[in-house]
Amino acid sequence: MPEFHRLNKSHTTEMSKEELNRRLKEEVSKSAAKPQRKKSVSAEKKQQKISQQTKNQMPPSSPARKRREEERKRQEKEEKKRAKKRRRHGNYVVYYVMLAVIAFLIFAILSVTVLFNCEGIDVEGETVYTPEEIIEASGLKGDENLIRLSLAGIDKDILEALVSLDSVELKKQFFPPRIRITAVAAEPMANFYYAGKNYVISHVGRVMQIESSAADCMEVIGYQPGDNVVIGDYITAANPEQDVTVRTINTLLEEKEITEITKLDISDSLSIKVTYDDRIEVTLGSMLQLEQKLTILKELAENYIAPTEKVRLDISNPERVVQRPITPLVTSVATTTPPETAEPEESAEPDGDTAAGE
Repeated sequence: MPEFHRLNKSHTTEMSKEELNRRLKEEVSKSAAKPQRKKSVSAEKKQQKISQQTKNQMPPSSPARKRREEERKRQEKEEKKRAKKRRRHGNYVVYYVMLAVIAFLIFAILSVTVLFNCEGIDVEGETVYTPEEIIEASGLKGDENLIRLSLAGIDKDILEALVSLDSVELKKQFFPPRIRITAVAAEPMANFYYAGKNYVISHVGRVMQIESSAADCMEVIGYQPGDNVVIGDYITAANPEQDVTVRTINTLLEEKEITEITKLDISDSLSIKVTYDDRIEVTLGSMLQLEQKLTILKELAENYIAPTEKVRLDISNPERVVQRPITPLVTSVATTTPPETAEPEESAEPDGDTAAGE
């Protein structure tokens, strides 16, 4: 039974009935909770005692189970080591990246300031110009920094200043730091004759000379240059078709290795004519089947026509090549020859007509 404390009369008269009932309930609940808490503590101790007895009574683990347990522990230990190593390696990677960035910045700064400063300029190629003239035309001083130096446009400056060059190539050499200039001399390819002037053209189409006398190269007749052609410029015709014709014929001659052409007549685009070695006059006709026509010309000139023979060839139709001998003009008639046996010059050509394959 709960103990009821004696209350003071004065205090009882002042306390309300509801407050009194609340306090009585609290006392009853406290007295009922104490035995239950004791009971729960004793139950836990009893359960722990039973669990310890059960564990002591369990049979010992088997060897296989022990090995598995040891393997599991070993793997866990190795995994911890690997994880620790990965964390350490990750930290090192950050340091390596930072060092690489710093080293790159230092190298970049040194490259544009101290390292790779040019020590000189080398000029290669046989030309009519001295190395000093080519270097002066390039505008290079020979002490530039190779990293900051741009070679774009320098070759054009050299070609504009030195008209007897066909091409110029510039390269940087870093070990040791130098600049290499390779110059190719211009060689006469053709002599375009027009209006009393001879325009000597190189293999790349640059005007090397404009003179009254012809150069020792292939003469081109019928080519009409454009206006305001000056030495050093690339020549162009007033009629663009002539440029295409000359360029195509020259390319095929180089491919076929035909170097004995001394004259090219493009006055009539439908009746193009060439002269081989100043002794074989050839009519090529139009540009159609031009490669086949030049092949036939080379075969006949090298294998079927004597080195001293002068003939005319008509290869306008590659299927039927006509060959006629060039008869020299008769200046006198021998006294021992009867007049009635002498044949006129006009009848000599038709009698000597031959065709390929006949």
